[in-house]
Amino acid sequence: MFLAAFAIAVLLALRIWGGSEIMADIPAPYGAMLYHGLGYLLFAAVAIFLDQLVRMFYWRGYLARKMKRPTPALIEDIVTVCLIIIALSAALSYESGMNVAAIVTAGGATAIVLGIALQTVIQDVFSGLSINLDGSYAIGDWLTVYSEHFEHPKYGRVIGITWRSTYMRMEDGTQLMIPNHMATANAVTNHCCPAGPKRLSFEIPMDYRVPTQRAIAMLTGEACKAVRGNPLLARSPEPSAIIARFTDDATIYEVRFYADPEKVEPSIAQSIVSSAVHEVVLRTEVPNPVTQIEITPAPTRDMLHGTKEGRDALMRVPLFAQVLSEAQFDSLDESCHHAQFAAGAAFIRQGESATSMYILLEGAAAVTVTNARGEEQEVAVLAAGDFVGEMSLMTGAPRTATVTPLTPLRVLEITKEAMEGLLKTSPELLEHFSRVMAQRQFELRDIASQGGEIESAQVDLLSRMTAFFARVFRG
Repeated sequence: MFLAAFAIAVLLALRIWGGSEIMADIPAPYGAMLYHGLGYLLFAAVAIFLDQLVRMFYWRGYLARKMKRPTPALIEDIVTVCLIIIALSAALSYESGMNVAAIVTAGGATAIVLGIALQTVIQDVFSGLSINLDGSYAIGDWLTVYSEHFEHPKYGRVIGITWRSTYMRMEDGTQLMIPNHMATANAVTNHCCPAGPKRLSFEIPMDYRVPTQRAIAMLTGEACKAVRGNPLLARSPEPSAIIARFTDDATIYEVRFYADPEKVEPSIAQSIVSSAVHEVVLRTEVPNPVTQIEITPAPTRDMLHGTKEGRDALMRVPLFAQVLSEAQFDSLDESCHHAQFAAGAAFIRQGESATSMYILLEGAAAVTVTNARGEEQEVAVLAAGDFVGEMSLMTGAPRTATVTPLTPLRVLEITKEAMEGLLKTSPELLEHFSRVMAQRQFELRDIASQGGEIESAQVDLLSRMTAFFARVFRG
């Protein structure tokens, strides 16, 4: 832009102050040609200067900030060509006295011939112009392009729109060039329009003997937990799981969730959620689909865990895993019972007195805390294998948070009475429980404590637990 401004100043000075000397010192007709040549260059420099101003302050300034993405190069180039044509027309009219309309008419026949020869090129140009004018897609959008020329639909992100082509970066890092007329003549799905999260999905097979409602609750619960973490941070719409189809040996479930392609690439989002769902399937030991043959009898027990489900859940809780023996696990499992809660019905409320804890078997639940201003804030999401309420179970402390199911929820409830039955036969367990809980409290608070501080917390917890289970020791 500065070079164009400098050229205008130099050409203007030569034209105004040096024009008479040029006409006088240089023989005709060369002096007149040079004089008018300076005029043509002056008009061209003004056009270039105006184009640079528009590019800097409008295309790359105001419009880029408003659209929050770069202006397509095609639009910039069209305006540049128009400015140059206007400048040349003005120069021809002013310097040579030519009738521009007559020149355009005379060039009509030539334009027809060129139009036939460059039909595909012109089609691409006008297709690119229409893409930019109607805003069907823009740089940064994720597209799926369908065409008979492709064996499979092409999915990628737009990185450029030129006179003739749209450039897409594919998920494998390669670049695909699509002629603009192909984009306007075929179906194109724009995954970024309208703005906001878009639905993604993947399929997961399970043995057809796994109860469908339990499988759906497990898959939905883990998906709810996964989408709330970084980088997805998607809370609405909620994920879901449905039965996609049946095969001879399996039920195929489709897990659906939402992610914003502007925040995270769809393939990465899909990998995050599918990995989380795969982990819960492995953790809960859901069997893979198998082809049944006559010499293999069909299992008759519950395909998720059967009679061992409660015991296995207890063994995954650190409070018990580090303390109880095999026989004590069996005894505690017999005293616990299963419970189910509907989505949206809170089963733990902040501030309530309680004497039990829960281990989540299937589904997901949100943990919320109400602050002093009465504002409710979600602090965690629980899914299969997580537990809540151990302080209320062991000390009778009021609930510190509210827990609300996000999906139909199935839990294992451990009551004070169950713990009393265990402590009657093994009272020494109380000290072990206090040590584990004290260590867990400091780990949750991320406090690098010295041994003496943890010991002090253990003594305090042991005192509170002894008072809470006083009738056990009085007996």
